[in-house]
Amino acid sequence: MGRIHLTKVIKITVGLAAVAILATTTFTAPSEAQYYKGKTIEVIVGFSAGGTDSAARIIASRLSKYIPGNPSVVVKNMPGGGSLKAQNFLFERAKPNGQTIGFNPFQILAQVTGRKGVRFSYPDFTFIAGVKGPASIVVIRNDIVAGGYKKPSDIKNINKKLSYTGRNPLHSIDMVSTAAFDLLGMKHTYVPGFRGSASITTSLAQNETNITGAGSVHWLKHLIPRLVDKGQLSSLFQFGAFQPDGTIKRDPAYPGMPFFEEFYAKALGGKPSGELYRAYKFAEKMRGTANWLVLGPPKMNQEAAKILRVAYGKAMRDPATIAAAKKAVLNPYLHVGFERASKVMDDLRNADPKIVKFWKARVAAQSGGVKRNKKKK
Repeated sequence: MGRIHLTKVIKITVGLAAVAILATTTFTAPSEAQYYKGKTIEVIVGFSAGGTDSAARIIASRLSKYIPGNPSVVVKNMPGGGSLKAQNFLFERAKPNGQTIGFNPFQILAQVTGRKGVRFSYPDFTFIAGVKGPASIVVIRNDIVAGGYKKPSDIKNINKKLSYTGRNPLHSIDMVSTAAFDLLGMKHTYVPGFRGSASITTSLAQNETNITGAGSVHWLKHLIPRLVDKGQLSSLFQFGAFQPDGTIKRDPAYPGMPFFEEFYAKALGGKPSGELYRAYKFAEKMRGTANWLVLGPPKMNQEAAKILRVAYGKAMRDPATIAAAKKAVLNPYLHVGFERASKVMDDLRNADPKIVKFWKARVAAQSGGVKRNKKKK
């Protein structure tokens, strides 16, 4: 074996050490570090105070420290049309420089059904992040069954006309909940026009309506203390929490509460099937991907998009964000990344025409249903 000169050994050792340092160090390219320096990012929210605005602000408050250059991040409210005004603005008028993005509900059926006023296309936005909140559930008044509801098979013995406490036919909770009730043979009248957990809870308490869908905060903070603990209301099943990789798991907010398909098997035996179930699964997958989407205008600067995608992922995993989310909605928000969202956008772009036709007809029928008597308190 030949001899290696000591100075060469030193040079080689130093070189390897430098490579090791390079490999373990996260670099920020000069252009990336300067892109947002001294700038302001506006996050457009299509509502005033409420769940969407709260989620947007909780995450935005930690966003700047994860963006090279530490720009100012400002949440701007643009209410109107159930967030359609804000989403249309973002799609049509916002500059694609990465300084204007939106944080709004994923209005799947608004686009699928061609709702009046929708001038945007989700697959054509620039995707930044998806934000998944807690799963939803369905509930019933116990007195819809003689002797009171006690087990899944009791739904075969319903002795009252069912009325669903509705928000609007395009609301994500309503669209999957009402489809699930129909799959179970629980035919009902859809009563739209209820806004907020308090009015829905009051309607159920007064027996104005007797079935509905609910989110975790509504369930834990309103329905349980006002109705469940008094023996007036029961939960049937949960829709589960979709994970960033596309799998579905039980939501920790509802320990022991079965998934829809598990409840169906206990109540009726077998598995749901048919056109309605296919349409239900499509809607469940779409709305289960994310409660909210963080989007940029079409053809947004790709450098800015890359920076923001990384920053949103880190901001949502920040311990302070997790703590604030738990305080607000009792569970942390889940981050949905680009790869998962891209697959869902492809599914949305290539939606089966039969499913699109089904949802258009269903939304039209529910929109013409019984209107809420707003004089009732």
